[in-house]
Amino acid sequence: LVSMATERKSDEFWNQPRFPPKKPLITKGRLRKAQLVEFFTKCQEMLLSADTGALFRQARKEGRDINKLAIKWQHEMFEHLGIHRDFGVDSLKNIKVNFPSDQSMPGLLMRFAKICQCSVMKAMMPYARAGDKPRRFPAKKTLVNKGGVMPKHAILTFFHRCAEMLRTPETAKLLREAHNRGEDLQSLSIRWQREIIENLGFDQEFGVNSMMLIPLYYGQDRRLMMEMQLFQQVCGRVVKQAMAPVLTADLDVSKRRFKPQKGKLLSKGPLPKKMYLKYFSKVIKCLNSDESVRMLKEAKARGEDIGLRSVQWQREIFESIGVEQEFGVESLNRLAIDYPKDKELQMEMLKFAKACAEVVKKADPEGVKKAMEAQKKRMEEMKKAQMAQRGGAPGQEKVVKGTVVKPAPKPAPKPADTKEAPATKDVTKDAKKGEEMSEEDMALMMMMMAMEEEKKKNGEKGAE
Repeated sequence: LVSMATERKSDEFWNQPRFPPKKPLITKGRLRKAQLVEFFTKCQEMLLSADTGALFRQARKEGRDINKLAIKWQHEMFEHLGIHRDFGVDSLKNIKVNFPSDQSMPGLLMRFAKICQCSVMKAMMPYARAGDKPRRFPAKKTLVNKGGVMPKHAILTFFHRCAEMLRTPETAKLLREAHNRGEDLQSLSIRWQREIIENLGFDQEFGVNSMMLIPLYYGQDRRLMMEMQLFQQVCGRVVKQAMAPVLTADLDVSKRRFKPQKGKLLSKGPLPKKMYLKYFSKVIKCLNSDESVRMLKEAKARGEDIGLRSVQWQREIFESIGVEQEFGVESLNRLAIDYPKDKELQMEMLKFAKACAEVVKKADPEGVKKAMEAQKKRMEEMKKAQMAQRGGAPGQEKVVKGTVVKPAPKPAPKPADTKEAPATKDVTKDAKKGEEMSEEDMALMMMMMAMEEEKKKNGEKGAE
C-alpha cells in the first residue's frame, strides 16, 4: 500500500472492510479495561501506519473525506476485536461512568483523540519518502520502529542535525537549483529530514510519528517544546529564502555595508555570551545612527522594503563579527534556551528589539502606523474566528474537520447560592473551569460527535 498506484479507486474499493469482523460481536454489558486498551493500541498502530498514510493521501487526491474514512476504520477495528461498533462507541462515551475510580481511562481516551487528530494532520502535510530518490544521508542497516516514540535525546539530536544541515551553503544551493527546476521545496526538505531520521537509526515513519506526538509524550518538557518550535522556524525560513532570497545578506560582498570577517565563520553553537553582547552593541549603534535613518528613507523613496533592508544589515553584522548569518539568526531564537537565567543578555535582547522597531518607525512613521492598524484588525478577525470555532449561535450546526456536528448544549446555570457558600468554594471553582473547554476537551468532544454521527447514519442505512 505504501507504493500504492495513484489511479482513482472505485467506491467499492473504499467501501470494502479493511479489517474483517470477528463473530460473535459483544453488544451489551461492560467492556473490560483490557479490551478498551487493546482497541486504543490497535487504532494507534493502524492510524499512524505507512499503509494508512498512503490510503489517506490517495483519498485526498480523490476529494474524499479522510475524517470519515478514519472513523470507518475505527468502527471496523471495534468489530475486528469482537465488539459491535455501536456498543464500542457507547463504551467510549461512557468511559468515565464505567470507570469512575480509574483516572487513567479518561487520559487514554484523550490520548486516542489526539492521535486521531495527528493521523489526519499528517496526511494533509507535504509528503516525500526517503529512499525514493538518491540519498544525501545514508540509512543505518538496522532501524528502530517500536517503543512508543523516539527517546528525548534522539529527538534533540535530530533537531540539531537538521538545523545544521539546513543552514549549510550546500543546502541553500540545492534548494535554489530545485526551485529553478520548479520542484516542491517543502517536499525536498522533508525527504532530507526523513533521511536524517534513518541516519540516526530510526524508521522514517516511526520518526515522523514521533515528531507529531511530541506534545502528547513530552508536552511538559518546556525546553524540548521550544526546540521543536525553533526547528519548525528553521525549516520554514530556509525554504522561504530559497524561493525569495531577500532576507539574506548580499552574496556580493562588495555591495555590503558591513564586510564579513576573514576566515571561517562560526556556525555551531551555542553562541558564546561575549559574541551576543558584541552583536547587540554593534547592531544597536548602527540602527540608532542618523546615517541608518537617512539610508532607510532613501530606500523607501526608491520603493524598497526598509524592514528587509534593516534585516540585511543585521545579518551582515553577524558575519562582520565572525558568525555565519543563518547560525546567528538561529542563535537569537535560542537565547532563551541556552541562557535562560542570564538577565544581562535578556536586557540587551530587549534593547536590540527596540532599536529594530524604532529605526523603521523613524524612517517611515506613517507606514508603521498603517501596519499596526492592519495587524490589530487581523488579530480581531482571528479572535472572532476562534470564538466562532469554539461555538456558534444556539442550535447552529458547524463543520469540524469535515464532519457536520451540532454544538454541545450549554451547561446548566449554577444555583445563585453556591457562589457565596464557603463550603462549596472549591467545587464551584472547578465547575467554572469545566465550563471553559480546553483544546483537549474540544478534540475529544468532536471525535465522539463524529463517531456518533457516523453510527446514526449507518443505523439509518441498516433500517432501509
